[in-house]
Amino acid sequence: MGKWLNLLWNQEKKYMQLASVNCKAVSEYNEKMLSSLTLMGGFLMLLALLAAPFSDTKIDAVFAYLLTASLLFALFFLCRLSVMKKYTLVGLYICFFVLFLFAIYLSVIYTPGMRATILLGAFCLMPLGFNDHPYRMDLFVAFWLAVHTILAFYLKPQYAFDDTINCLGFAILGCYLGNTMVRVRLDSYEAYRLRTIEKETDVLTGLFNRRKLFETLAVLETTDAEKPSGILMLDIDHFKDYNDKYGHTAGDRLLGHFGETLTKFTQNFRIHFYRYGGEEFVGMAYGYDKKELLSIAESLRIAVQSIDMDEHRSTVSIGVAYCGGEQVRNYENIIDRADKAAYAAKHAGRNKVCMEQKEIQEIS
Repeated sequence: MGKWLNLLWNQEKKYMQLASVNCKAVSEYNEKMLSSLTLMGGFLMLLALLAAPFSDTKIDAVFAYLLTASLLFALFFLCRLSVMKKYTLVGLYICFFVLFLFAIYLSVIYTPGMRATILLGAFCLMPLGFNDHPYRMDLFVAFWLAVHTILAFYLKPQYAFDDTINCLGFAILGCYLGNTMVRVRLDSYEAYRLRTIEKETDVLTGLFNRRKLFETLAVLETTDAEKPSGILMLDIDHFKDYNDKYGHTAGDRLLGHFGETLTKFTQNFRIHFYRYGGEEFVGMAYGYDKKELLSIAESLRIAVQSIDMDEHRSTVSIGVAYCGGEQVRNYENIIDRADKAAYAAKHAGRNKVCMEQKEIQEIS
């Protein structure tokens, strides 16, 4: 018993770990499934009604079919509202709540003289339908299994035992396949996430690479994209001399420490850093005015100056280009302006911060 509990706990911990780092992919999948299940379920209910004029067994159930279809369509349109996106999981459970109620109604109330049919499909479909904690999905299935079993022994005792065995079998099968599919989806999301990180990340610094920068620049050309208010160009001073003197291995370590310093800034400021090439880095800042950008750049300069690499102190020249009030079509031009400002900082003696404008303004 202890081994089973330990196994279940380990599976739950793995789910929570993978689901937390892939929450966006999990949410997107659940949103698509909620939309598909409600829309398809509603149309299938209406499709079944087409047989009503030709079937005596369908005529008396028309109201149940219409009510279920109406609830599913209402849920479909409700889940389309942006404000409801955070309740997608609740919507999925409501969707299956409606479907289980409908299936149990057909099984024990409308056709008590027949064995359960649609309900068996519900027990298989529900655990396969979306991503959530496996234990929670299993408990949901177990609840409806218990509800149907109790009602069956009261309202259709002649088929209660058969229905219980059949429903239990399909519920176990559905939960096993559903739990397996949830794990497979999460493993797939994680593999995709790691491939994306590998593709977008610079190995030495841990920052975004040049490829990711140009992907970001392409996104910025779209209308709905949030635009940066300024761009920083950072150039490590005398890096080539450091490489020549101490070797490329030491240079790589210096780049790693530099990347760690920039990463700390991303935790406190809305700024994304990219390795532009060699010892050059681009920072895209969001929501700051000109004075704040200069203050952030100065803090960066001081932080880099405090990096201790085998008693060697590095410095950085930083160029700042503010574009908060501009209608920018090509942000590569802003990067070029920041690069010119960084060149001015180097020309002024290095270990400087310069703001790009008609007349270069120097700090420190």
